[in-house]
Amino acid sequence: KRLTYLLEDIEKEKYMTQIENEINMAVKKNIDENQKEYYLREKMRAIQEELGDKAKKESEIDELKERILAKKMPPQIEEKALYELSRYQTLPASSGESGVIRTYLDFLLDLPWNEVSEDEIDIKKAEQALDSTHYGLEKVKERIIEYLAVKILTGKNPQTILCLVGPPGVGKTSLAQSIAKALGRNFVKQSLGGVKDESEIRGHRRTYLGALPGRILQGMKKAKVVNPVFLLDEVDKLGFDYKGDPSAALLEVLDP
Repeated sequence: KRLTYLLEDIEKEKYMTQIENEINMAVKKNIDENQKEYYLREKMRAIQEELGDKAKKESEIDELKERILAKKMPPQIEEKALYELSRYQTLPASSGESGVIRTYLDFLLDLPWNEVSEDEIDIKKAEQALDSTHYGLEKVKERIIEYLAVKILTGKNPQTILCLVGPPGVGKTSLAQSIAKALGRNFVKQSLGGVKDESEIRGHRRTYLGALPGRILQGMKKAKVVNPVFLLDEVDKLGFDYKGDPSAALLEVLDP
């Protein structure tokens, strides 16, 4: 009887051990498969880097350097761009910072630094261009012609900003377009109505994902020249609340 009980106990123990072994085997198999997959993926990535990606990045960096030097940027900007390029070179392609630096460099290269459009220097043609698009508004036109005359005579940009004021629909925006047409310059418009965030004007911090430059610089990129007619539309409708004051940021941009 005792032997029978003992045999039952042994059978139970044996069965429990068998189940435990089966579970351990299944777990080990899963771990082995995952480890094998991870090991192979890492190996493949290392081989790819060694073969193509490294060479690809090197050629990309050489091309960027050539473009930076060819742009003839101001010395301090060029120095900054080359510094960022050296950082980009040392960072692995998988790094998030790498993408941020690349976007920044691309934007610097897209900005106009020396590209200039030639101005129309005949004041009569400029007057005709304004008259062909707008009837009346004599005082406004006179002020614009005066501005252009000073510019033509001195050969420099008068350091003033023309401010057009009036109710909707009187032709403020179209008049700005006419000025651009009269001068033969590129025209850029930025509507500031409802802008509540200072970052919209000044640009976001580069540490944020999807950071963008300010609207002024975005406009300059769109203009493709350093001397466009730049219209800041609906300045009076700039938002202002306890969170921020974009009009102060705009003053900071326009003042220099």
